[in-house]
Amino acid sequence: MATVIQLFATEPASDLQRLQRELVLGHHILDREGQGLDIAGHVTARLPGTETFWSNRFRLGFDEAAPAELHEVDLKLKVLSGLGEISPALDLHAAVYARRPDVNAVVHTHAMNAMALSSIGVPLAMIDQQASIFFEDIAFFNEHHGVFLEGEGETDLIAAALGQNRAAILKNHGIVVVGTSVQEAVVGALVLEGAASVQVRAMAAGTLDPLPDAAARQSKSFLGQADIFNWKFDYYARRVLRERPDLREALETQG
Repeated sequence: MATVIQLFATEPASDLQRLQRELVLGHHILDREGQGLDIAGHVTARLPGTETFWSNRFRLGFDEAAPAELHEVDLKLKVLSGLGEISPALDLHAAVYARRPDVNAVVHTHAMNAMALSSIGVPLAMIDQQASIFFEDIAFFNEHHGVFLEGEGETDLIAAALGQNRAAILKNHGIVVVGTSVQEAVVGALVLEGAASVQVRAMAAGTLDPLPDAAARQSKSFLGQADIFNWKFDYYARRVLRERPDLREALETQG
Protein backbone atom coordinates (compact mmCIF):
# COMPACT_ATOMS: atom_id res chain seq x y z
CA MET A 1 0.00 0.00 0.00
CA ALA A 2 1.28 3.47 -0.87
CA THR A 3 2.34 5.75 1.94
CA VAL A 4 1.33 9.38 2.23
CA ILE A 5 4.70 10.44 0.86
CA GLN A 6 4.25 8.26 -2.24
CA LEU A 7 0.87 9.84 -2.96
CA PHE A 8 2.60 13.05 -4.02
CA ALA A 9 4.27 13.68 -7.36
CA THR A 10 7.25 15.23 -5.59
CA GLU A 11 9.30 13.65 -2.82
CA PRO A 12 10.30 15.78 0.17
CA ALA A 13 13.84 17.06 -0.26
CA SER A 14 14.81 16.41 3.36
CA ASP A 15 13.65 14.90 6.64
CA LEU A 16 12.57 18.39 7.67
CA GLN A 17 10.32 18.84 4.66
CA ARG A 18 8.88 15.39 5.29
CA LEU A 19 8.11 16.41 8.88
CA GLN A 20 6.52 19.66 7.74
CA ARG A 21 4.37 17.81 5.22
CA GLU A 22 3.18 15.40 7.92
CA LEU A 23 2.53 18.27 10.34
CA VAL A 24 0.39 20.19 7.85
CA LEU A 25 -1.53 17.03 6.96
CA GLY A 26 -2.04 16.33 10.67
CA HIS A 27 -3.70 19.72 11.16
CA HIS A 28 -6.06 19.16 8.23
CA ILE A 29 -6.90 15.61 9.27
CA LEU A 30 -7.84 16.74 12.76
CA ASP A 31 -9.93 19.55 11.30
CA ARG A 32 -11.65 17.17 8.87
CA GLU A 33 -12.49 14.82 11.75
CA GLY A 34 -14.04 17.57 13.87
CA GLN A 35 -11.25 18.49 16.27
CA GLY A 36 -10.57 21.96 14.89
CA LEU A 37 -12.08 24.65 17.15
CA ASP A 38 -11.68 28.06 15.47
CA ILE A 39 -8.14 29.20 16.39
CA ALA A 40 -7.87 27.05 19.54
CA GLY A 41 -5.74 23.93 19.87
CA HIS A 42 -2.25 23.17 18.64
CA VAL A 43 -0.29 20.49 16.83
CA THR A 44 3.50 20.53 16.93
CA ALA A 45 6.33 18.28 15.82
CA ARG A 46 10.10 18.04 16.06
CA LEU A 47 12.82 16.12 14.34
CA PRO A 48 14.04 13.38 16.68
CA GLY A 49 16.87 14.47 18.95
CA THR A 50 16.51 18.20 18.38
CA GLU A 51 15.72 20.96 20.89
CA THR A 52 13.37 22.88 18.60
CA PHE A 53 9.88 22.17 17.28
CA TRP A 54 7.50 23.34 14.57
CA SER A 55 4.01 24.82 14.88
CA ASN A 56 1.33 26.53 12.86
CA ARG A 57 1.17 30.34 12.94
CA PHE A 58 -0.83 31.87 15.78
CA ARG A 59 -4.46 32.80 15.04
CA LEU A 60 -4.78 30.31 12.18
CA GLY A 61 -7.23 27.44 12.31
CA PHE A 62 -6.24 23.83 11.66
CA ASP A 63 -7.81 24.10 8.19
CA GLU A 64 -5.48 27.00 7.35
CA ALA A 65 -2.23 25.12 8.04
CA ALA A 66 0.27 25.33 5.18
CA PRO A 67 4.04 24.86 4.81
CA ALA A 68 4.53 28.61 4.45
CA GLU A 69 2.77 29.25 7.78
CA LEU A 70 4.97 26.97 9.91
CA HIS A 71 7.31 28.34 12.57
CA GLU A 72 10.32 26.82 14.26
CA VAL A 73 10.80 27.67 17.94
CA ASP A 74 13.12 26.55 20.70
CA LEU A 75 12.01 25.25 24.08
CA LYS A 76 11.87 28.80 25.43
CA LEU A 77 9.50 29.73 22.57
CA LYS A 78 12.05 31.90 20.78
CA VAL A 79 11.09 32.00 17.10
CA LEU A 80 13.96 30.74 14.94
CA SER A 81 12.20 30.79 11.57
CA GLY A 82 8.84 31.82 10.20
CA LEU A 83 6.92 35.08 9.99
CA GLY A 84 4.23 36.24 12.39
CA GLU A 85 3.45 35.14 15.93
CA ILE A 86 3.30 31.82 17.72
CA SER A 87 0.80 31.02 20.45
CA PRO A 88 2.05 31.59 24.01
CA ALA A 89 0.08 28.45 24.89
CA LEU A 90 2.85 26.45 23.22
CA ASP A 91 4.49 26.57 26.66
CA LEU A 92 2.69 23.26 27.22
CA HIS A 93 4.33 21.65 24.19
CA ALA A 94 7.76 22.98 25.19
CA ALA A 95 7.29 21.57 28.69
CA VAL A 96 6.38 18.15 27.28
CA TYR A 97 9.32 18.09 24.86
CA ALA A 98 11.70 19.09 27.64
CA ARG A 99 10.51 16.20 29.83
CA ARG A 100 10.04 13.59 27.12
CA PRO A 101 12.94 13.05 24.67
CA ASP A 102 10.91 10.14 23.23
CA VAL A 103 8.11 12.49 22.14
CA ASN A 104 8.32 14.02 18.66
CA ALA A 105 4.75 15.27 18.26
CA VAL A 106 2.13 16.80 20.56
CA VAL A 107 -1.57 17.31 19.85
CA HIS A 108 -3.78 19.49 22.03
CA THR A 109 -7.44 19.88 21.04
CA HIS A 110 -10.79 20.58 22.62
CA ALA A 111 -12.35 17.35 21.38
CA MET A 112 -16.06 17.51 22.22
CA ASN A 113 -16.75 14.06 23.65
CA ALA A 114 -13.53 13.92 25.61
CA MET A 115 -14.42 17.34 27.00
CA ALA A 116 -17.83 16.02 27.99
CA LEU A 117 -16.18 13.25 30.02
CA SER A 118 -13.69 15.67 31.51
CA SER A 119 -16.41 18.07 32.62
CA ILE A 120 -17.96 15.44 34.88
CA GLY A 121 -14.62 14.10 36.06
CA VAL A 122 -14.95 10.72 34.35
CA PRO A 123 -11.77 9.08 32.98
CA LEU A 124 -11.63 7.11 29.75
CA ALA A 125 -12.92 3.55 30.19
CA MET A 126 -11.63 0.57 28.23
CA ILE A 127 -14.97 -0.36 26.67
CA ASP A 128 -13.76 -0.09 23.08
CA GLN A 129 -10.92 -2.20 21.64
CA GLN A 130 -9.60 0.84 19.81
CA ALA A 131 -9.28 2.66 23.14
CA SER A 132 -6.93 -0.05 24.40
CA ILE A 133 -3.92 1.91 23.13
CA PHE A 134 -4.56 4.06 26.20
CA PHE A 135 -4.79 1.16 28.65
CA GLU A 136 -2.68 2.13 31.67
CA ASP A 137 -1.38 4.93 29.45
CA ILE A 138 -3.62 7.95 30.06
CA ALA A 139 -3.74 10.51 32.86
CA PHE A 140 -6.60 12.65 34.14
CA PHE A 141 -5.57 16.16 35.18
CA ASN A 142 -7.95 18.20 37.33
CA GLU A 143 -6.94 21.53 35.87
CA HIS A 144 -8.18 24.57 37.77
CA HIS A 145 -5.76 27.36 36.87
CA GLY A 146 -7.62 28.73 33.86
CA VAL A 147 -6.31 29.27 30.35
CA PHE A 148 -2.62 28.42 30.11
CA LEU A 149 -1.24 31.69 28.89
CA GLU A 150 2.44 32.52 29.49
CA GLY A 151 2.65 30.03 32.33
CA GLU A 152 -0.46 31.21 34.16
CA GLY A 153 -2.08 27.84 33.56
CA GLU A 154 0.79 25.89 35.13
CA THR A 155 1.83 24.05 31.98
CA ASP A 156 4.62 22.31 33.89
CA LEU A 157 1.95 20.72 36.10
CA ILE A 158 0.15 19.39 33.04
CA ALA A 159 3.38 18.01 31.59
CA ALA A 160 4.16 16.41 34.95
CA ALA A 161 0.67 14.91 35.13
CA LEU A 162 1.11 13.49 31.63
CA GLY A 163 4.25 11.77 32.86
CA GLN A 164 5.24 8.86 30.61
CA ASN A 165 1.67 8.35 29.39
CA ARG A 166 0.44 8.53 25.82
CA ALA A 167 -2.28 11.04 26.68
CA ALA A 168 -3.95 13.17 29.31
CA ILE A 169 -7.52 14.39 29.65
CA LEU A 170 -7.66 17.92 31.07
CA LYS A 171 -10.73 18.59 33.20
CA ASN A 172 -13.02 21.25 31.72
CA HIS A 173 -10.53 21.78 28.93
CA GLY A 174 -9.57 19.09 26.41
CA ILE A 175 -6.93 16.50 25.59
CA VAL A 176 -3.18 16.21 25.14
CA VAL A 177 -1.88 13.29 23.07
CA VAL A 178 1.79 12.63 22.33
CA GLY A 179 3.68 10.29 20.06
CA THR A 180 7.03 9.38 18.62
CA SER A 181 5.71 10.69 15.29
CA VAL A 182 3.04 13.01 13.91
CA GLN A 183 1.15 9.91 12.77
CA GLU A 184 1.08 8.45 16.26
CA ALA A 185 -0.05 11.66 17.98
CA VAL A 186 -2.71 12.59 15.41
CA VAL A 187 -4.22 9.12 15.14
CA GLY A 188 -4.05 8.82 18.92
CA ALA A 189 -6.12 12.00 19.25
CA LEU A 190 -8.70 10.63 16.80
CA VAL A 191 -8.89 7.30 18.63
CA LEU A 192 -9.26 9.04 21.99
CA GLU A 193 -12.14 11.21 20.83
CA GLY A 194 -13.82 8.24 19.14
CA ALA A 195 -13.55 6.17 22.29
CA ALA A 196 -14.93 9.04 24.34
CA SER A 197 -17.89 9.26 21.97
CA VAL A 198 -18.62 5.55 22.46
CA GLN A 199 -18.35 5.98 26.22
CA VAL A 200 -20.70 8.98 26.37
CA ARG A 201 -23.33 7.00 24.45
CA ALA A 202 -22.80 3.87 26.52
CA MET A 203 -23.13 5.80 29.77
CA ALA A 204 -26.45 7.17 28.56
CA ALA A 205 -27.65 3.66 27.73
CA GLY A 206 -26.57 1.71 30.78
CA THR A 207 -23.69 0.45 32.89
CA LEU A 208 -20.19 0.32 31.40
CA ASP A 209 -18.60 -3.12 31.03
CA PRO A 210 -14.86 -2.60 30.36
CA LEU A 211 -12.56 -5.08 28.65
CA PRO A 212 -10.77 -7.49 30.99
CA ASP A 213 -7.22 -6.31 31.68
CA ALA A 214 -5.68 -9.22 29.75
CA ALA A 215 -7.79 -8.44 26.68
CA ALA A 216 -6.97 -4.74 26.92
CA ARG A 217 -3.24 -5.49 27.08
CA GLN A 218 -3.42 -7.84 24.09
CA SER A 219 -5.38 -5.29 22.06
CA LYS A 220 -2.94 -2.55 23.04
CA SER A 221 0.01 -4.66 21.93
CA PHE A 222 -1.52 -5.13 18.48
CA LEU A 223 -3.14 -1.72 17.91
CA GLY A 224 -0.15 0.16 19.35
CA GLN A 225 2.18 -0.93 16.54
CA ALA A 226 3.77 1.90 14.57
CA ASP A 227 2.54 0.43 11.28
CA ILE A 228 -1.07 0.61 12.48
CA PHE A 229 -0.73 4.32 13.24
CA ASN A 230 0.96 4.94 9.89
CA TRP A 231 -1.68 3.04 7.93
CA LYS A 232 -4.51 4.88 9.64
CA PHE A 233 -2.83 8.26 9.11
CA ASP A 234 -2.37 7.43 5.43
CA TYR A 235 -6.07 6.65 5.11
CA TYR A 236 -7.10 9.95 6.70
CA ALA A 237 -4.53 11.78 4.57
CA ARG A 238 -5.83 10.27 1.33
CA ARG A 239 -9.34 11.34 2.23
CA VAL A 240 -8.44 14.91 3.16
CA LEU A 241 -6.27 15.29 0.06
CA ARG A 242 -9.16 14.18 -2.17
CA GLU A 243 -11.43 16.75 -0.56
CA ARG A 244 -8.94 19.64 -0.40
CA PRO A 245 -7.14 20.03 -3.75
CA ASP A 246 -5.59 23.33 -2.64
CA LEU A 247 -3.86 21.46 0.18
CA ARG A 248 -2.39 18.95 -2.24
CA GLU A 249 -1.12 21.80 -4.42
CA ALA A 250 0.50 23.56 -1.44
CA LEU A 251 2.23 20.39 -0.30
CA GLU A 252 3.36 19.47 -3.82
CA THR A 253 4.87 22.92 -4.25
CA GLN A 254 6.60 22.63 -0.88
CA GLY A 255 7.88 19.13 -1.77
